Amino acid sequence: METRIEYNMEPENLLRYCEGKCTPDECKQIEEAIKTSEELRDIIHNLEISLALKSDINAMEAIDARSAYERTRLSIKKKRMQRWNTMLVRYAAVLTIPLLFTSLIFCYLYFKSSPNEMLYAEVNTASGAIIRYELPDKSVVWLNSGSKLRYPIRFKEDKREVELDGEGYFEVTSDKEHPFYVNTPSGLSIYVYGTHFNVNAYHDDKYVETVLEEGRVNVLNPQKTERLVLKPGESALYDGATNALSKREIDVYEKTAWKDGKLIFRNTSLKDVLKRLARHFNVDIEFNNLSGKEYKYRATFTSEDLDQILNYLSKSAAIKWKSEEAIQQADATFTKKKVIVTLY
Repeated sequence: METRIEYNMEPENLLRYCEGKCTPDECKQIEEAIKTSEELRDIIHNLEISLALKSDINAMEAIDARSAYERTRLSIKKKRMQRWNTMLVRYAAVLTIPLLFTSLIFCYLYFKSSPNEMLYAEVNTASGAIIRYELPDKSVVWLNSGSKLRYPIRFKEDKREVELDGEGYFEVTSDKEHPFYVNTPSGLSIYVYGTHFNVNAYHDDKYVETVLEEGRVNVLNPQKTERLVLKPGESALYDGATNALSKREIDVYEKTAWKDGKLIFRNTSLKDVLKRLARHFNVDIEFNNLSGKEYKYRATFTSEDLDQILNYLSKSAAIKWKSEEAIQQADATFTKKKVIVTLY
């Protein structure tokens, strides 16, 4: 039978202990209590995780921490947390989970029953937005419109591993002992030890493209039977329909300029231009090619809106377009604005 020693720990003291701000006497008192209370050990563990999140996600706007706590509390075993319910509310009131732009949505944070199990966070980029995010190892990722990144709050001892659905530009801190893996919805994996590269892997796209800016990148097909090694200026293209993995030389900045808010097209088909515009401006674009002709474009856009870009495209092709505004649905949500583009 476990021996319980009563203790009276104020939440503020526990928070200061986790931040390393306690006096020696306070530290001693808390450490003695931790030795004899599994519940207090769990509280300290969860509080340290919350502080790690606060440190990882910096220079951003704060959201309602109480609401974030209430969502988190639902995933914690009731019998384990009943006694500490009120106390954790007070912790959550102190700790804020910040956001970068209104586009960053911190989807969920859940606690497992054992401190040894992995704790994950998920970051979503709102459609039409771009964010910059710092991971636990200090690597940095830019997430393009409509992207999702899932990662462990603390990486495993042998490797650093994230899951990407969408497009991300990674600046990975160098660590030759712990490779950094990016796993995609298609099953394709990319691993590096420290470099700058871009991965375009939306789940609804046929292709997954990896572009290397500097360093070295290893690309593994889903079956792990084929590996491509990229040099700077090269791209690996994976075709999900045929399972083909190919390599080619590309214009790196054309593929990565999106993180700087630019749209660059180099010999890009009108169909692909419209596809990127739809994602960039968070609209649905329906393309009707009545002429059957193919047009290629070379252009750079920075601050232009959608109508200005379509006006530019219409200078060299007989296109017309009309817009349909968003419609409220039965569940009170709205559809995306729709733009119908017709090539005559």
